[in-house]
Amino acid sequence: MKKLMIDDGLLLTDMELRYSGQSLHIQRILIDTGSGSTVVSTDLAESIGIVAEQNDMIYRISGVGGSEFVYSKTVDLVKIGSMQTEDFAIEIGAMNYGFDLDGIIGLDLLQQLKAVINIDELSLQSNS
Repeated sequence: MKKLMIDDGLLLTDMELRYSGQSLHIQRILIDTGSGSTVVSTDLAESIGIVAEQNDMIYRISGVGGSEFVYSKTVDLVKIGSMQTEDFAIEIGAMNYGFDLDGIIGLDLLQQLKAVINIDELSLQSNS
């Protein structure tokens, strides 16, 4: 079970990414069931070598916070508490939404982890 927190009305947690032998602990990740995909800040991703390459497709995503251009990369591991998945595609973008966020956990990752959000206990756990 992973404890969650509410800050400024946002449901937040932290998570770990691994890419090409490097690890990144990301502090302020929004849990957003309305987001179809998982997004990580470009600045943080670059710190472990995740960068856009010539053949990466850049595309626009839109949501309540606005729209932005992103590219997709498959990371070796995504870990939230004791839940984890390997070879998972995330989107990388500027994340300039007017909130202090380092990333967004979208429905794609929540489904992959078979995650259950318990708002009463402010926890996230796997249903498997």
